[in-house]
Amino acid sequence: MLILSALVARGTFVLCEYDASPGSDDLSEVSRKVLPKIPRTGAIRSYVYAGHTFNYLLEKDHIFLCVAASAAGSETVFDFLGEFRRNFEALSRRLNGPSREAELTKMLRDLIARYNSENGGNKMRQMEQDLEDVTDLMRDNLSKVMERGERIESLIDKTAALKSESVSFRANAKRYNDELWWRDQRGRMMLGIVTLVFFVIVTSWLTHSRVKPVEVP
Repeated sequence: MLILSALVARGTFVLCEYDASPGSDDLSEVSRKVLPKIPRTGAIRSYVYAGHTFNYLLEKDHIFLCVAASAAGSETVFDFLGEFRRNFEALSRRLNGPSREAELTKMLRDLIARYNSENGGNKMRQMEQDLEDVTDLMRDNLSKVMERGERIESLIDKTAALKSESVSFRANAKRYNDELWWRDQRGRMMLGIVTLVFFVIVTSWLTHSRVKPVEVP
């Protein structure tokens, strides 16, 4: 037998308890005496006393305490405490009335019996189910990562193409601006030449028109 006794209390007030120990020791009474001495620091603790381990889990104002055999590993004990907490909280939300304490005690009794089963078949099946769930989750995450990787590669390719098009656009725009500038300069040069020729012609005409013919006697 691994889990010998367990209880849940608010402060020192016991809400639910069950003692499955086969010996003459009243472990529930011992657990009640331990409650006031439990420090309210640290979520999980384990102590060894009289060949047993006293293990507790703090959750807000609740203390989940179990007494286990020294042969029980810490993983099993704290798995039990974690499941005890979850079952207690779920059942407490649903139950209300005079049968509440009896139902909580039955839940704790069945939980202790399951953890103390000789073949551990239920726990093994739960572990296998958890492992299968984790495996499926990893596969799903891997598929999403691969899909995300493909999307990232596509985005990188699109970004590179966009960058190339941007460079080409800037080059074409510069070339077009240069052509407009030279076209404008050529127009100004042609206008300057035409103006200069017109000025020369007008000046020459004015000069010739002012010269009087010389009369020969």
